[in-house]
Amino acid sequence: MKEKLLYFVLFLFVAIPLFAQKENVSATFTIKGQVIDSLTNESVPYVTLRIALASAPKNLVKLLACDEDGKFTATMNKPGKYVMLLESLGKVPAQKTFTLSANKKVMDFGKLLMQDDTQQLKGVTVTAQKPLVKVEVDKLTYSLEDDPEATTSNALDMFRKVPMVTVDGEDKIQLKGSSNYKIYMNGKPSNLLSGDNASDVLKSMPASSIKNIEVITDPGAKYDAEGVGGIINIITTKNAIQGYTGTVRANASTLGSVGGGAYLSVKAGKFGVTGNYGYNYRNSPWNDSYSERMTDVDMLADGASTQLIEKGRSKHKGPFQYGNLEASYEIDTLNLLSVGVNLFRGKSKNLSELDAVLNPVSGTAIDPIYKYHRNSVSEGTFGSTDVNVDYQHSTKKKDELLTVSYRFSQSPNDNESRTELSDEVGYYLADEYPKWNINDASTVEHTGQVDYTTPLFKKQTLEVGVKYINRQNKSNTLEQIYNDSTKVWEDHSRDNSQFHHTQHIYSAYLGYLVRLNKFGIKAGVRAEGTSLSAEFEKKPDMNFDTDYFDLVPNAVFTYQLDMSSQIRLGYNMRIQRPGIWYLNPYINDANPQNISQGNPNLDSEKSNNLNLNFSKFTQKFSVNASLSYTFVNNSIERYTFTADFPSTDIRSQYNGALWNTYDNIGKKQQVGVFLYGNWSPTTWFRIYMNGGMNYTDLKASSLGMSNDGFDGRIFAGTQFTLPKDFRINLNGGYFSPRVQLQGEYSSFYFAGMNISKDFLKKKLSVSLRMQNPFWKHMKMESTIVGDGFSSMSKNWRSAREFGLSVSYRFGTMKGQIKKVRRGISNDDSKSGGESNSGGGEQQSM
Repeated sequence: MKEKLLYFVLFLFVAIPLFAQKENVSATFTIKGQVIDSLTNESVPYVTLRIALASAPKNLVKLLACDEDGKFTATMNKPGKYVMLLESLGKVPAQKTFTLSANKKVMDFGKLLMQDDTQQLKGVTVTAQKPLVKVEVDKLTYSLEDDPEATTSNALDMFRKVPMVTVDGEDKIQLKGSSNYKIYMNGKPSNLLSGDNASDVLKSMPASSIKNIEVITDPGAKYDAEGVGGIINIITTKNAIQGYTGTVRANASTLGSVGGGAYLSVKAGKFGVTGNYGYNYRNSPWNDSYSERMTDVDMLADGASTQLIEKGRSKHKGPFQYGNLEASYEIDTLNLLSVGVNLFRGKSKNLSELDAVLNPVSGTAIDPIYKYHRNSVSEGTFGSTDVNVDYQHSTKKKDELLTVSYRFSQSPNDNESRTELSDEVGYYLADEYPKWNINDASTVEHTGQVDYTTPLFKKQTLEVGVKYINRQNKSNTLEQIYNDSTKVWEDHSRDNSQFHHTQHIYSAYLGYLVRLNKFGIKAGVRAEGTSLSAEFEKKPDMNFDTDYFDLVPNAVFTYQLDMSSQIRLGYNMRIQRPGIWYLNPYINDANPQNISQGNPNLDSEKSNNLNLNFSKFTQKFSVNASLSYTFVNNSIERYTFTADFPSTDIRSQYNGALWNTYDNIGKKQQVGVFLYGNWSPTTWFRIYMNGGMNYTDLKASSLGMSNDGFDGRIFAGTQFTLPKDFRINLNGGYFSPRVQLQGEYSSFYFAGMNISKDFLKKKLSVSLRMQNPFWKHMKMESTIVGDGFSSMSKNWRSAREFGLSVSYRFGTMKGQIKKVRRGISNDDSKSGGESNSGGGEQQSM
């Protein structure tokens, strides 16, 4: 089966390019030229050329773009008189009329001039559909400003339509079927968009504030070696040379979510400021749960098999808010200073009720071994504060840049929980309640970086840089048990309750880009050294430290079949360090029968990634197909076992419970196929799909565990742009169960509809959203099988949701705020996972 799959995909990669090349066989005329700035005499890159017959200027016959040197070459099939419109941001649109005849099959325009101006062309208007996706050497870009649905949708809805990005029924984002990625904003990372926080923030962010979404599947040497398998970079809109523009918005849904926000951008002379603020309050409905665990031999039942049944319900509520402010000052034409602040803060209150009973399933006992009712309330504070300062110096040499950057980041994740029991019979941990736990966890980073890039020769670019990160992780825990006789809360904190983890990371990189006609090569190497130490204040003999050094290569090769088609082959090696949730030794016993704990002894995981990609993007039809292979030799995996600790171990009080933790035990191989397609036969109708399939082979020899199999996902939809500024979007998706080391999770399925209307000359937008209108609840199942036990759980979550959002845009838009083109991107920390405590470079601007 594996070989058949690989042969099929390789056949597609060979057949599709050959089919694409066949399209141009009938071409008999050639046009070519170069677009030049009329004042500086420099080339104007990526100018859009729209060609139509002079007799029918509204009917487009050819759409193409110049290369990075302003040059273009295209073929035409028919003779005749044509009009060509040249368009580029910040330039006066230019028009050129020309004639092709049997006696003149090659039309060389030489140098075509364009002027700097903000006036619009008053003459021929050519109506055309803009391609939503474009491909470059190491990334592809989805244009939200050219997608009409973006005017009334939120950012997360638009993520569903980006090639190789999928969003499941629980709003969890995947890149190429994996959660191993980072989300940047304007080329800079932010904890605002990390982990599960990303979905909440993106849902509250209007898509109209975003210009492009870039998918970087082959991160180069400038990105941290200890980085990720891919990067999603959000490029926000740029505004106002002399003026302002803004948006106010509000939203609400039937599942207890309400919020609003505002966006404002102001530019006066050399000074520009952009700000965005959002607030949301969530109050979810109660959701039911059921779990059943079978244990072959249970010490609590004198060696008999047991069955633990838990029935409960839970809900969460609380506010979160985010804001970002970026200011830029153009010191002069060659020097630019930029300061940015991102703030994200949230509070979550989780309520849960649960009835548990442990029954014997063998032996002579009839009555339950124990039973109880448990109430838990936990409150957590989460978020981040990021401050970026960037100084950029450019020279008279085009594209030569020196950037000096500093970044401060602080991410708190505090949690406080209270748990009490009632109706208790025979429960062996009854004396441990009521319980009151307080965990203070956070990460603080200081980063300094210097980057330099310069063109050496024609179509060749060199980039070098150095970087230093100081990262401090901490977790301080206070565990208290109420003594009913003394009426006092007693401290029962463990030896690992005061934990500090420090990392010093030193790195340097060298990258080189070469463009040779239709070929492109981008290669580099990064050297990185790490020194880390872990300290346990209450028990110093547990302290440890280590150092290691890595050389990490990467390379990308591209070949342009024609103006709209490209093949790309890329390799990169990445390293990923565990984040605080993986390292935190705090024992989360909110559910005393299902314990979670991090592992402070975790090592970084190293992966090798190979990607083969074919893309073809035309005016009406686009396709992107990708084949990838990933190998990880020491992946960090979560695993579960039945607790059976020696009596001398403080954890022995939990013997008989399930214990969940992490370790570098995995050897993982994965082959993935990903496909994106978009068809727009007319200007008012579009069909799109985005999906993929993986084959994963996962082994943990030290535990005697292994698993393999296929999993896949698909998202598809259709979009109607109707008269009177009405828009309708229908979509749906399916996610099959993912392959896990231990157990299996149920599949996802979802469907949605969005109806929107613009008013007041498109300044006021109103949108009605329906998510899963055909079913009220969705059942999620998971199973875990281990040595001597099996566990099954079911969770019901509210699925049907109706939402309303309103936004109003105001102000003027006359140009751009200039921003630093490079910045700090810390993408090395493995985040996500499960919290034990509860709770760059700027690309194409």
